[in-house]
Amino acid sequence: MARFRAPVLALFLFLLLGGCATAPPVALDYDPQADFSGLRTYHLLDPLATGPVSPLELKRARQAVEGILSNRYRSVEHPEDADFLVQVQMQSVEKVAVYEDRFGLYGGYRYWGFGWRAPVEVREYRQDILVVDVLSPENSPLWRASMPSRAGRYRDPAQRHQRLREEAALLLNRFPPAY
Repeated sequence: MARFRAPVLALFLFLLLGGCATAPPVALDYDPQADFSGLRTYHLLDPLATGPVSPLELKRARQAVEGILSNRYRSVEHPEDADFLVQVQMQSVEKVAVYEDRFGLYGGYRYWGFGWRAPVEVREYRQDILVVDVLSPENSPLWRASMPSRAGRYRDPAQRHQRLREEAALLLNRFPPAY
């Protein structure tokens, strides 16, 4: 009986901690008056970048979105022949996180050396955001989805591309919107 306790406990902890994992937040917006039922063909516009985004990263994002779209819709060469237009954007923002390290104590008050307080930690980081816009042939916005991208965390370009494909799939699985 005792030899079964450890595997059962390990399985319980695994399931408990696995339940804490959440999917990345996807921001979604669309025009409720738009009719998405007749969309069959698309044209992919040139991608846009905001902030310090590598041209190669932008190219990977475009390829990822195009790979997902081509499974469900037909690509056309000219924008005027498309039922909808798609634009991929990569936004990059430099951010600063400031927080207290409650486990580390730092002593000293002026020159007397009395008093304690938690030290402040400052960390600079870059946040990338993948944005996919769907536009009408007249360039009016119909649908938009975005999410923080974690592709930049990988050193290997193949892993970055794979991560961007996964993120593009998360976004485009919500297109067209369910009414």
